[in-house]
Amino acid sequence: MRALRRLCSIAVLCGIAAGAAAQPSLPRRAARAVYLDDHRVIRWRDDRSEVRLFGANYILPSASDYRAAGYLGADRKKMIDDDMAHFARMGWDGLRLTLWGDWENSDRAGNLIVNDHLDLFDYLIARARERGVYMLLSPIQTYSANWPDALRDTSPPGFSNHFTKGELGTNPTAIAAQVNYLKQLLNHVNPYTGIAIKDEPAILFVELINEPWHHPEDRTGSVSYINALVDAIRSTGCDKILFHNVSQDFRIADAIRASKAQGVTFGWYPTGLNSGHELEGNYLRAVDAYTPMQSPQLASLPSIVYEFDSADLRSGYMYPAMARAFRGAGAQFAAMFAYDMLATASRNLGWQTHYLNLVYTPRKAMSAIIAAEAMRRLPRLRSYGSYPENTHFGDFRVSYEKNLGELAADDAFLYAGSTEASPPHPARLRRIAGVGSSPTVQYDGTGVYFLDKVRDGVWRLEVYPDAVPVRDPYAPPNPDVIVTRAIWRAWPMRIALADLGSTFTLRAISGAAPEQRAVDGRVSVTPGVYLVSAAPFVDPESIPAYIGALRFDEFHAPRADTLPLQVINKSAATQSTSRRVEISARVVDVAPPTAVRLALRALGSGVFRWFPMRPASAYEYSVIFPTDSLADGRYEYSIVVTRGDSLTTFPSGAHTRPGDWDFRGDAFWPLAVVNPSTAVRLFEPVADRP
Repeated sequence: MRALRRLCSIAVLCGIAAGAAAQPSLPRRAARAVYLDDHRVIRWRDDRSEVRLFGANYILPSASDYRAAGYLGADRKKMIDDDMAHFARMGWDGLRLTLWGDWENSDRAGNLIVNDHLDLFDYLIARARERGVYMLLSPIQTYSANWPDALRDTSPPGFSNHFTKGELGTNPTAIAAQVNYLKQLLNHVNPYTGIAIKDEPAILFVELINEPWHHPEDRTGSVSYINALVDAIRSTGCDKILFHNVSQDFRIADAIRASKAQGVTFGWYPTGLNSGHELEGNYLRAVDAYTPMQSPQLASLPSIVYEFDSADLRSGYMYPAMARAFRGAGAQFAAMFAYDMLATASRNLGWQTHYLNLVYTPRKAMSAIIAAEAMRRLPRLRSYGSYPENTHFGDFRVSYEKNLGELAADDAFLYAGSTEASPPHPARLRRIAGVGSSPTVQYDGTGVYFLDKVRDGVWRLEVYPDAVPVRDPYAPPNPDVIVTRAIWRAWPMRIALADLGSTFTLRAISGAAPEQRAVDGRVSVTPGVYLVSAAPFVDPESIPAYIGALRFDEFHAPRADTLPLQVINKSAATQSTSRRVEISARVVDVAPPTAVRLALRALGSGVFRWFPMRPASAYEYSVIFPTDSLADGRYEYSIVVTRGDSLTTFPSGAHTRPGDWDFRGDAFWPLAVVNPSTAVRLFEPVADRP
């Protein structure tokens, strides 16, 4: 019987692979047309339904992201393949094409230069279209393409390197260069699609210029400038819906209304930008509403959000709340800035203050997945009140306390953090995705996972590696510094779905895991793609080649981690006797440690006391001392990690234990235990200045 089952598994794998190979193209190409109705609402032409798109800016063809790929010697086209698959996996259907053509692939006069940047731009359009992703084209960026890592390079040939940002809207020569460039770019034929950019069906919108220097005091000149860009685009025969930025200076709204531009674009960064470190605290009160978009002066114009983020946060709750605000203000397209490419996301090389990647920021990515659903499901122009009354809206919920965003609907159960909630009708579910555990899926790993229903009793499971933070990702980036590790471990998973039962079969489609029969709904999973079925055998012919815009066997993940053991101390250096003293640490390694122990001694004492540290979660270990068990005073401690027959002491890195005769480690972590009335120094200038 076991041999028969093995043959059946091989048949399933071969059948799926054959089906995928036989499929000539992805089934969900972006090819629908849009129009503006009489109320200035953007609608799909085929069924008159409202357009509601969500995704991210994607920068790989240009500027710092282009260079970041080069620092790691990565294949940029493969990176696009990986990342567009992740867009599809996340259910994103929007992308902002942010091309620094005004710097990198044009000359001073605006003549188009065909180079690697333009080639990657073309390739990205083709791959995004295949994944069902629609685009906002932003062809003129204005800001230096050399920021922040190549500021000494003066070689970019484009017109924005020859005119100041303020001149672009006033200097006739600069305006002529922009007009020339727009005409040539839109008439450019994409070699990967055979279609000119002006006719590309997946490009729905064009933003005339990114974050221009507005001149609202010169209304006539501003209208003339906007119209010059519009006329340049229209002269090519391009009929895309054209937008102009308003959020750089809202005084320009009147000129936009008087111009030929059809809509306005907004950016929103409610947590600010470039803090230089990860922020803490509850920011939900800052996103009750997106009031700038609700200006009566702009009410008659369609609006889209070209950039937004909860910068310097990795939370699970902000994006759905921001999507709620966007829909409340009438936005029909929103693009986070900016998606981190899979190949560089371990280092957050792209944009220091932004950090979003499906693998390396799973909680924030799940938050963005839920936000995409909020854009689709929430009605336009509806208010849900103020915080904290608005933490439940429709089928959605956000919680700062639980660091959670959640959708619990009839068809989809999505959660960016562990939740006690249950879907209202589990039998109707078609999609489950999450980070952490829920009553439907219990999972001990830290990576994101997806369950997609094929039919009753048959599901597709996709599991990504654990994302384990090891450094602050919002500190200055460095190609040699890893900030998040993606670790491939096996973890138990329990799936509670009535149509699967408690003894379902799990077969690896992508990855190298043995076939398993669940016990009480429990199996062990490693990163990869699996077929989950109630029956022990599934007819290969009955398995679709695609799930949405993904091949059934498709899986895009980084290579297995090979970095050495790390211990990140998460403990407060000063703690009070009025509560339990806790020492906690993140122990990061490719395999679970055999033991983690704490060696503690009073400062000046030669005797160490030893305490076992217990696992609190996947990579977190802690030891808790009862109240008053440690006397007031100063201590120092090490954490000793044992792996089989070897051990390492941290923070010294020694391979002997504190107290051993040959221990040479001279580095310890400090601990001050004080009583509640002790004055605590909050700022020590010399030590705290950095």
